[in-house]
Amino acid sequence: MKLNKIVATGALVATLSVAPLAAANATPFLNKVLEGVGGVFAVRAVAAPLNSFIDNLLATNHVGNRGKTKVVPIVTVGSATYIGAAQVSGPAYAVDRTQAVGEFSAGWNNDVWQVRTLIPVDQLNVLKGFKRVYGVGVSAVINARL
Repeated sequence: MKLNKIVATGALVATLSVAPLAAANATPFLNKVLEGVGGVFAVRAVAAPLNSFIDNLLATNHVGNRGKTKVVPIVTVGSATYIGAAQVSGPAYAVDRTQAVGEFSAGWNNDVWQVRTLIPVDQLNVLKGFKRVYGVGVSAVINARL
């Protein structure tokens, strides 16, 4: 298990170091692909320790989750594509099916209101089609300072 973490950390460092160099000479589309892959890989690399941190934070404040939890990437679909992370919680069978959280956002009432929907889905690539995973909720949204 420890070797897997070392390999994952090394691969993450390599990806994050090479992606900016490759992106400098790449097309805008390729830039987005490299950023997306790097973001998903980064989320997966820190998912387990981040999930434990969130679980401990909630338990310490007496609002812990009762079901299973895990951290998955958030894939935002709209005028631009972004990558982030979210903790999902619910029954084990449903959390195990959850591969990502799809975020859809739109303005309402002449953009007076900004609506963001966070939907646990069974597919990381929401553009290929996905199914909502019922019974799973988003218990935390994670942002990373760049």
